[in-house]
Amino acid sequence: MNKKRFVFLLGITISVVLLYFFRFKILVLACIFGGYFVSPEGSAVLTNYCFHHTDTLILDSSYLQRSPVIVKYAKKLKIGQTKKCIGFKQYQDYRLSYALNPFTISRSKDSYTISQWIAFDTTGKVHTTLNLFLFKVRVPDNFVHTFDCTPFMVISKFRNLKG
Repeated sequence: MNKKRFVFLLGITISVVLLYFFRFKILVLACIFGGYFVSPEGSAVLTNYCFHHTDTLILDSSYLQRSPVIVKYAKKLKIGQTKKCIGFKQYQDYRLSYALNPFTISRSKDSYTISQWIAFDTTGKVHTTLNLFLFKVRVPDNFVHTFDCTPFMVISKFRNLKG
């Protein structure tokens, strides 16, 4: 075997081994970086969960106030009312589903507040479907725990609905 072929095969072998052992870390990082373009809110949630370890994340509300799921429930709320544990099917709002699902919404006199306690499953029994271009991949929620994750509260406030 010539030297170039040996180096090439060694490089492929090392790459495959590294991909196998670090597949969950790579998947989390791909979700964070790729998710920034699909769901910036979901990317922010995952980044905070895996790396920032803050007890509260204030999420940008520019998309949330026009999300069809949030608008639907927000319009039904009276001042002072709270609706807890609003869950929805992913196809109803993919962008929101990667960030918050289920969530709580409350209405005060002059604003709405969306919140959710973020603590991914650790048992491997809960799964999430990731839509990767032309195919779907079903992964256990606990794949994120390849990093040292810390649960936290997500909060987003906005004055007006834009949906």
